[in-house]
Amino acid sequence: MIKYITVLFFTLFACVSTQAASQAASEPKQEDIKPASETTQAEQFTAWKRDFTARALAKGYDSELLSATVGQAKINPKAIKSNKSQPEFTRAIWVYIDGVMSDSRLNGGRAKLAKHEQLFTDLETRYGVDRHVLTAIWGLESAYGAIMGSDNMIDSLATLAVLGGRKKFGEQQLFGILDILSSGEVRQSQLIGSWAGAMGMTQFIPTTFRDYAVDYDNNGNKDLWYGAGDALASTAYYLKRFGWRPTEPITTEVILPKGFNYNLSNGSKRTISGWAGMGVRSVSGLNWSNDALFLEAKLLLPAGAEGPVFLTFKNFDVIKKYNNSTSYALGINVLADHLLGKQAIIQDWPRADKPLSLTDKKNLQTALSRQGYSTGGIDGMIGPSSRRAIRAWQYANGVPADGYINKDMLKQVIAAH
Repeated sequence: MIKYITVLFFTLFACVSTQAASQAASEPKQEDIKPASETTQAEQFTAWKRDFTARALAKGYDSELLSATVGQAKINPKAIKSNKSQPEFTRAIWVYIDGVMSDSRLNGGRAKLAKHEQLFTDLETRYGVDRHVLTAIWGLESAYGAIMGSDNMIDSLATLAVLGGRKKFGEQQLFGILDILSSGEVRQSQLIGSWAGAMGMTQFIPTTFRDYAVDYDNNGNKDLWYGAGDALASTAYYLKRFGWRPTEPITTEVILPKGFNYNLSNGSKRTISGWAGMGVRSVSGLNWSNDALFLEAKLLLPAGAEGPVFLTFKNFDVIKKYNNSTSYALGINVLADHLLGKQAIIQDWPRADKPLSLTDKKNLQTALSRQGYSTGGIDGMIGPSSRRAIRAWQYANGVPADGYINKDMLKQVIAAH
């Protein structure tokens, strides 16, 4: 994920002959001082560029490089608008999974697997990551290179840092850009991607590019935009570095026994043998192999007790390092399985359920908090703290503590308040 150009703002001021003149020049007149609320976006942006440039120079970055990059940065209105727009309604996970398996994505993936058969064989040998997983990431991230974004990375990241409320992220990624340009392994003209700072066929942010990008074809340029070898090798290397296990699955679908303690879907790990001892069995009905019995797995109920249930393994967590989303990781698994010719999910989703809106989620968090169940804030984001609060409320109120909430459950929580 990356950016463009703007001119450096550190001109040397002529020395003033006397101390009095120097003081007069440096002290702004009262009428020139503006309250922060009256400072324009352009003024904020210009002031930040001066400050960032000074800090980058202090870190040892080249002044000419800074002049040609941050110095030339411009405000990207799209980054401001997109960053602030929080959709009121989100898709249910089954809608997301259905979209993952579109005909165009499946057909495109099969075509890429056939076209790059030798490349995938080499990457599997070198990194141990299955070709179908790499193809699934390629397909979900950029539709196999068709949708990579058209924004200047430097403009977008600078805008997010100054005007998007994401200063730490934006500045970290800009330093990442300076690093990869300093290395000479990428050209500034290549730094085009999404408004959010991701770039290339597998959508790396700059610091990920800096730390994990691979020059697969050894031509001196890490081309994640149009070099399939570089993009897929970089992705495989990233997954390997975060602990990918070639001999383990990503997930396996299971069936739970009656009376099961759903609170065990809280992220705790157990061996397959341990889960089997509690009555958890494969959806296929087949016995677990001896090799699988000692693998560690976590229980996942992405749509609660009424939906499909999975055991997730280390590789599921590795994919979430790539994109920290349960829907994304499950989507990669499903698409990879379908490209392999397997049916990934057998049990039905609770399709009659309607997803909660952003307002619904905030109301839920408010009601839980007032009843003594801490959600870590009222932001409409149902993260780990909110899930723990939901499970605790469910357990205390005699309903399956699966951490899943639908409209009916929301009404119960609010009514209890």
